[in-house]
Amino acid sequence: MKKPLILTIWVLLFLLINSCSATRRTVPDQKLRLSVQGGANLGGITENTDMTVVPNIRVPSESTVDAFTGATKLGYNIGAHLNKKLKNNQIETGLDYMYNYQTFNYNDAGNFYSGVRRLQVSQFMLPLTYNFVLLRKLIPKADIQLKIGLTGQLNSISTNDTGISLPSYSINHWSIGPIFGLSAYLFQFQNGNKLGIFFDVYRGSQIYEDYYNQSSFEIPGSSFMKFGLRYQF
Repeated sequence: MKKPLILTIWVLLFLLINSCSATRRTVPDQKLRLSVQGGANLGGITENTDMTVVPNIRVPSESTVDAFTGATKLGYNIGAHLNKKLKNNQIETGLDYMYNYQTFNYNDAGNFYSGVRRLQVSQFMLPLTYNFVLLRKLIPKADIQLKIGLTGQLNSISTNDTGISLPSYSINHWSIGPIFGLSAYLFQFQNGNKLGIFFDVYRGSQIYEDYYNQSSFEIPGSSFMKFGLRYQF
């Protein structure tokens, strides 16, 4: 990943953290809480797996390789979030960055495609969720929250092709979809800060389109599962 992009990520997170901290100092009655998080993720581009919908495809037998296959390696994510109490529950927003590496393998003699496309997928995400606080009377310090909402994504993708012939493609730089998540704090420190875990799942609109991932197909889209540690100030 290029250094200017890394610098941009940290600058945006720094500005968000400082603006949130300033808001907490000036308007304490709003009960705003800032948290930072980081961890691992799987997902990004969700590719079509139903080869029967692809024009002129030869449906492979058990002894042959699929015309198109995709694989996603474990990536990483970082973010800063702001929570505001709303009666017994909370509203959450923030800024996240997620990176993953994907490989698309093409082996389709019928359509004359053969090769490998490697994709580096970077996504800036703006989540907005309504959080249900669970078990607040039984274990209030854990602050267990079930999150439901939407996430907008700004997608930056670089590709590297090798092989005889690969299909042309296009990228949607904006995507959006529903997100569901769960967070809980396992430790509370003397200064009131907390350390915990988070887990999010997402399914959104299409990012990548080519001959095997056409917009008229049902499966192509974007999705991820991310998890990690969260520190609340």
